[in-house]
Amino acid sequence: MEEELLLLLNLQLLQLLLLKKRRKTRERKRTVWVRPIFDVSRRIGQGPSHNLMKELIISNDVIMFANYVRMTPESWNCLLGKVFNKLEKSTTNMRIPISPAERLCVTIRYLADGKTQKSLMYEHRHGHSTIVGITTETMTAIIDALKNDYLPNLSTENMKEVAYYFYSRWNSPNCCGAIDGKHIQVVAPYKSGSTYYNYKNFFSIVLMAVCDADYKFTFVDIGAPGSRSDGGVFSDTQFARDLDSGAFRLPPDAFLPGSTTLFPNFIVGDEAFPLKSYIMRPYPGQYLDHQKRVFNYRLSRARRIIENCFGILAAKWRIFFTPIHTSLEKVNLIVMSCVCLHNFLRVRDGVTVTTARYINVGDADQGDEDTGQWRNVPAPADTWDRINRLGPNNYTIEVKKLRDTLCIYLNGIGKVPWQNDIVNRQ
Repeated sequence: MEEELLLLLNLQLLQLLLLKKRRKTRERKRTVWVRPIFDVSRRIGQGPSHNLMKELIISNDVIMFANYVRMTPESWNCLLGKVFNKLEKSTTNMRIPISPAERLCVTIRYLADGKTQKSLMYEHRHGHSTIVGITTETMTAIIDALKNDYLPNLSTENMKEVAYYFYSRWNSPNCCGAIDGKHIQVVAPYKSGSTYYNYKNFFSIVLMAVCDADYKFTFVDIGAPGSRSDGGVFSDTQFARDLDSGAFRLPPDAFLPGSTTLFPNFIVGDEAFPLKSYIMRPYPGQYLDHQKRVFNYRLSRARRIIENCFGILAAKWRIFFTPIHTSLEKVNLIVMSCVCLHNFLRVRDGVTVTTARYINVGDADQGDEDTGQWRNVPAPADTWDRINRLGPNNYTIEVKKLRDTLCIYLNGIGKVPWQNDIVNRQ
């Protein structure tokens, strides 16, 4: 018995010695505290945050400044003020902290240029782990600072305003938004199998979004696996569940303009979404009669806004043009921070800015033509792809009658002078 105990103790001691040896092997001895290229004096003397940004501001070249950080100097200062307290670090005896302005510059360039964090390490002269920490903290700060003001929770009142502008700008009555989904390509998540592998043969997550008539997002759902369809992703969002249960209601039914027909407010989507009282989708099929073709055309005028939203978002924030190589949690941060920045800059650098607008004339489609400049931006195939998989085509008789009623209205009292010419040319 004593011999067995002694043998067991010897084995445990041997295991401890081997474990200690392995740990020593793994722990590399630091040759330097900071690599020479990351030295603070060189970073201040040669890094873009301390030199190029200052030159752009001093030169008063608003266009070049906006091209570099996607915003005007005034909007940059406004954004920096909003995140300053969240990014400011206290000085220690060991080193000088990285300033909030430099943290913001590194993160904006990461999102705007689509470079890897390894590339940013050399460009901005920070260690890789420092770059990872900076971008994560700054994107979190951006979301915290902007989300409540520029991507607030949906309400009946703000959807009434959205419906007003959809009709006045895009001739779409009772429309409270346009909905669509996009694949965002990612490097295969660890041990995910085929969960995120989509029908286009790459790994992705889905950005599901609703927009208003002014190219701003009003609702987003981020992170659903790319293997799912638009309709399936939407049905699992809290927004869809609230609409189905009655916990959230669109604005009350309103008369279609110029008529005595009371009609529900709705969101417009493509064939990937189910037909419901609160979602209008086109008539399916190729061989449709003239009235149904007119209906589909009028619906597409509103639906094109969300397509342009996605296109402009990707054209401005080029990180969406490459497969994103990071954790799924950080991918969600990247997408949400870009959406918040998009809305923030659409408001700040919108129509009131004379130069370096966030969305310039010609960036979005003009009228019914595919003329938006974002369509000409070269992007690697499939990194930013719309979802084409069809959703269920089952609907109730009541919902079918609603669509037919709207079809009759758009071909009659609610018609626009050019619709027949456009449809006949198709």
